[in-house]
Amino acid sequence: MTNTICKRAATVQFWDDYAKWYKLWIEHNSYHNKIIDALTTMVEPGWKVLDIGAGNGILSLPLCAIGCDVTAIEPSVGMRNLLYEDAFNRGIDWINVDERRWEDIPLFELKNYDLIVACNSLHLTGMGFKQALEKIFHAKPKNVFVITELGTPEIKVKWQYGDYTMVFTKCYETESSFAYHTTEEVEEYWSFIKGRRLNEFEVQGIKSRVVFDEEHMWLKDIAHVGMYWWGRGNGKAE
Repeated sequence: MTNTICKRAATVQFWDDYAKWYKLWIEHNSYHNKIIDALTTMVEPGWKVLDIGAGNGILSLPLCAIGCDVTAIEPSVGMRNLLYEDAFNRGIDWINVDERRWEDIPLFELKNYDLIVACNSLHLTGMGFKQALEKIFHAKPKNVFVITELGTPEIKVKWQYGDYTMVFTKCYETESSFAYHTTEEVEEYWSFIKGRRLNEFEVQGIKSRVVFDEEHMWLKDIAHVGMYWWGRGNGKAE
């Protein structure tokens, strides 16, 4: 991803406009399955959980379903609409949604969380990845779970903060492919990502990578994901 796209992706407006593409992506891959498995293994019913950059609730809603008290931070109205839609479809009406950005929430409001989780969201905050992560630790939750595609040098997995210790780390590859229904949809998506109309050379290059399978047009992609869990004191809170 180019620096220009990264800067755009760090704005709320980008996610308002990207919501329809996110919905298309998430409906056609299993990117979050291992993350959800880790969460539902570690988390216990009744935990108070904060999900930073919750998107469509892909992590928040499964936690609600097992009896957690979840607050989802999602400043994008486009993404919140997806969250409300998915919550309605699952019959979940007890999730708390905070429309503010992570950097705008004062620390005194962040007390007594059993878990703060952030999935591919900290680097998109106005304060940057490192400061956003430090703010989580300053909030003193019992557990911290960060999922990111940043490499090991960037996240510095050996870094410890205060009385937190690393409970587990797991790095793996997972499919992150995109499915489209028409060639027009492919061009529209990539024009949005680049922030301009594609030229003919770019259109042909993208079309040459398309794979037809199961009534969809696929652009295959593999993501390198890291999961990092810290616990305060002796590890996972009881």
